[in-house]
Amino acid sequence: MNALCKEKSPYLLQHADNPVDWHPWTEESLLKAKQLDRPIFLSVGYSTCHWCHVMAKESFENPIVAQLLNSFFIPIKVDREERPDIDQFYMEFVQAFTGQGGWPMNVWLTPNLEPFFGGTYFPLESKWGKPGFVDILKRIAELWQYNRSLLVQQGQEIFHKMREAVQSSFEPKSPPNLAIASRKAVEQLWGSFDSTHGGFSPPPKFPRPSLFYFLFRAGSLADLSEDYKKKSLQMALYSLQKMSSGGIHDQLEGGFHRYSVDDKWRLPHFEKMLYDQATLGLSYLDAYQLTDDPLFKETFESLVEYLMDHLHHPAGGFYSAEDADSLNASGQEEEGAYYLWTFQELQQTLEPIVGKDRSKILAHFFGATEEGNLPAGLIAEEALAKKNILLMEKPLSDLAHELGISLEEAREIVLKAKEGLKKERLKRSKPFLDDKIICAWNGYTLSALAKAYMVIGDGRLLNEAKKTATFLLENLWDPSSKTLYRIYRNGRGTPGFSSDYASLALSMLHLFEADQDEKWLSLAKLFQELLEEKFVDPYRHNYLVEAVEISAKSIKTREEYDGAEPATLSLAAHSLLKLYTLTGEEKWRKRLEELFSYAWPILERFPTALPYLLGVYCEYRAPLVEIILVGEKKNEETKRLFHSLSKLLIPNRLLIVLDPQEKLPSLLKSPDFYTTLTRRYEGLPLIYICTNGQCHLAQTEGEKALEILKPFAVLFPEKSYQPI
Repeated sequence: MNALCKEKSPYLLQHADNPVDWHPWTEESLLKAKQLDRPIFLSVGYSTCHWCHVMAKESFENPIVAQLLNSFFIPIKVDREERPDIDQFYMEFVQAFTGQGGWPMNVWLTPNLEPFFGGTYFPLESKWGKPGFVDILKRIAELWQYNRSLLVQQGQEIFHKMREAVQSSFEPKSPPNLAIASRKAVEQLWGSFDSTHGGFSPPPKFPRPSLFYFLFRAGSLADLSEDYKKKSLQMALYSLQKMSSGGIHDQLEGGFHRYSVDDKWRLPHFEKMLYDQATLGLSYLDAYQLTDDPLFKETFESLVEYLMDHLHHPAGGFYSAEDADSLNASGQEEEGAYYLWTFQELQQTLEPIVGKDRSKILAHFFGATEEGNLPAGLIAEEALAKKNILLMEKPLSDLAHELGISLEEAREIVLKAKEGLKKERLKRSKPFLDDKIICAWNGYTLSALAKAYMVIGDGRLLNEAKKTATFLLENLWDPSSKTLYRIYRNGRGTPGFSSDYASLALSMLHLFEADQDEKWLSLAKLFQELLEEKFVDPYRHNYLVEAVEISAKSIKTREEYDGAEPATLSLAAHSLLKLYTLTGEEKWRKRLEELFSYAWPILERFPTALPYLLGVYCEYRAPLVEIILVGEKKNEETKRLFHSLSKLLIPNRLLIVLDPQEKLPSLLKSPDFYTTLTRRYEGLPLIYICTNGQCHLAQTEGEKALEILKPFAVLFPEKSYQPI
């Protein structure tokens, strides 16, 4: 056992039995490198990373590799989910050094933490055009002994340039024109859009929910032409539709895998991450609001089912991920073993459910073939040959026609078949579960649950959202020191980063909208204030990943890209807009406009870098629509109207429920106006709608209120999402 045996991170614990003398990233470990005058070998990954497992088996369990690492280096392991600051800083080096990034990330540093060589996965021996890991270790050890000045000089130069880039400051020279950036972003996305299969890149295809967030809200931007607006909505809706029917979407238990290896969303990389479920969940809710298409609602509901069945902590909150690998029937670890089927396995499982004659037809309907349906040229492992991933690419009408039954009967057969296949699959060995709870990721999930309650109206969603919020506040928040923690696993772990504060602030605002309890609004304001106090970058007025007082002693990093997760900058902008809309406090509007100004130089060059921020800008530019529902919160008619009014996607909307029997929330703006409205209450819920500085007559019927609201909503009434 090495020093990792005392850590809480499941990823670090996976390496505790390695013959490599791993150290965690601590002051003691870094000091040891200086004392022994050895370079640091830094290896960064996460517990559900397939290629991290491959390199661990090939290299870190190898006694020859262990001897080299232990004799000539200080080997340090870092969980990227636990320490995003370290991961981000050295990933920038690896991307600049090699032209690509990914995990495992392996970097060699001087004892002063200056990187001089790095990359991602290295095979044990040279192959695929990659240098062998053993040869690299020997060469660096030799250079460190006989030509150290070369490595030190290279490291110092790189480190200096990286620090210089982080500490460079700028003042915006002109007012930001984010309307131009939005138009350019639509043009760039249209140019890279796959009009056959959806998505915006060649394979591997990664879902990027921030793009969907922007595209849905671009449909409301007055500065865009009607053609651009329609294209924006089509690109998002068609991509989400194709993803839902593909192998990247688990057709039996719900949820989405990390990415697709091919262009058709067919063959996924099988790990499942909480942040993907939460952020994609919000995208599918947006799509359902736009179209009223049950496909998007069903996809979201199955996603929630996956969260509750696989990632849910009994006391509330959600675990971080499930692995891509699991044990196959022979007891060997295999990527996708839990999810894949041979054609024979499918037929045998389906026969007692739908009958022998129909089992083959159903198997084909799910996209399976006798030869296997995985793209042959993309299968790295021999074990995946002749395997099938379940798909829903054919319309249900095809199955009904082939079986000679009605559409409704076909739907019932498919549901019955799925349930039977799910029961059979649950007998298999499940993928490894990373059971740490990450604050930021739970914030995204809380936002999705709260919004879903508003749109769908299922009270269980609100209960789960409140349960999650309570869990996070009890286990990751220390009110005495005003400190938020990032990780919970057998107690608190690492102190929180800017994304944790920003995500929790935004999720508390979503929960306030759903629950209408002022305590959530108060907490949102507190977390936003702490974000501004602890993390504002003194050079660019963006946010540092680490708190300023910590960053002064370590490596400064900031997020300026909406990737798999939204950047802190974008999350904060969303919170600021909501806080300003709810409270009317000018300081929030000024800070929001400051963020737009400082993001402009990035967006001017690379408009798709921060699509979430552009989406917030679209909301900010949309006319404010204030909806005040006066009625008793426990009244069923009040609840019905609340969900009906939530159904439309109105970008810049304020929806407040005023209960005449309760005290008016003190943080809300316009208290005198709201008090006047509650005095008019006579037992029946009343809807007040104020737009463009004027208020409409009070409505008692939801349908009439919706007619007033529709001109301000983003709508897509067409039945087909396929761009022409």
